[in-house]
Amino acid sequence: MFNSIKFYKKMKKKILKILAGIIAIMTLGWMGGLFFGRYLTPVLINNSFFSEMGVFDGDNKNTTIINKTEKVVIREDESIAEISSNAMYSVVDVMSFSKVHNEKVLKGAVPQNDGKYIEGKSGAGTILTNDGIVVTYRSNIFEKEADYKVMTFGGNVLDATLLGVDEFTNLAFLKVDGVNLTTIPFANPDDIKFGKKVIIMGNLSGVQKISLTEGILSTLDESFNLSGSEIASSEKMEGVLNADFLGGDEYVGGPIINYNGELLAISAIMEVNNNKIFFQIPIDAIRDSMQKVAEKRLDQSAKLGIYYLSITPYYKNLKSIAVDKGALVYSPSGKQGLAVVANSAAEKAGIKIGDIILSIDGNEINPSHPLSNFINQYEKGATAVLNVMRDGKEIELTIEF
Repeated sequence: MFNSIKFYKKMKKKILKILAGIIAIMTLGWMGGLFFGRYLTPVLINNSFFSEMGVFDGDNKNTTIINKTEKVVIREDESIAEISSNAMYSVVDVMSFSKVHNEKVLKGAVPQNDGKYIEGKSGAGTILTNDGIVVTYRSNIFEKEADYKVMTFGGNVLDATLLGVDEFTNLAFLKVDGVNLTTIPFANPDDIKFGKKVIIMGNLSGVQKISLTEGILSTLDESFNLSGSEIASSEKMEGVLNADFLGGDEYVGGPIINYNGELLAISAIMEVNNNKIFFQIPIDAIRDSMQKVAEKRLDQSAKLGIYYLSITPYYKNLKSIAVDKGALVYSPSGKQGLAVVANSAAEKAGIKIGDIILSIDGNEINPSHPLSNFINQYEKGATAVLNVMRDGKEIELTIEF
């Protein structure tokens, strides 16, 4: 009996050892097969020596080579917040309050705010210089007989003065007292790329709360003139940026920045045929206007005094024009007085309706380089030579602004 139990125990140990050995062999075989099939076989298949031998022809039919890639996930909303975190401190709310005039207060009426103001406006603005020059769009403010204040991102309310409104760009500039204010670095105009994502910043909705969204910088609308009509004015900027984004009035006057945190444009608005059109004033125009403000030269800009059509392939064919460049002095009515402003520099130089201005001081006029943008580079008292086509012949006219 005792021997039988002893024999049984020996057999049990032997069986367990055999099972353990089988499990170990199977495990090692599985691991080896996995390693060989997943990692070694694909390498050997691509080896010229083994591929010529055809050793792995069967495996090659059923083997897919997978290149391991590392996937990095970046949350775009967090990226936008991080990029705009510094620029937010350059965004302000510009407030203007129209003053009450005694003759405008109705007899017996109780004036609001102790009779100091009758109405107010507010809109987004952008700090451009660390000593306090602020830009906004002119629709955000009262331009005359008003008091101005600026509220910063931190909630501070500062008194401001209106430095002026640039008639060419419709940008309004104010000044607040400050030192080392936060500004946005300017982008290089040559680096503006269409189809790129941009960040649009708008008015302040509370202390350290701001309207913020993203969009696509879609096009440069070369034919859009700030005169607000199809006919361009020689005193208004021609050519604006278009950015596609969800937003409206709350972004007007605020900055548009790229993903480097650089200022690309200021959001603007215009009503044309009772429709609101949103567009963007590009950085090169902002910079030029700011320079004039800083040097107190806003009121020194030259005035030509004409209305015109920039000649494009469309207008060349529509109007049967012989040339494919220049600015056609034009009025839909065909009247000289509606194409050339009375007593203007243009009238004094003898410009007539139907003239095509081809160049100014040798600079060719075309949709990419429109007439009004050249005129804006001159100041009162300057002279320029216009190359003009009239009745099929080229003539020169000297303009004194």
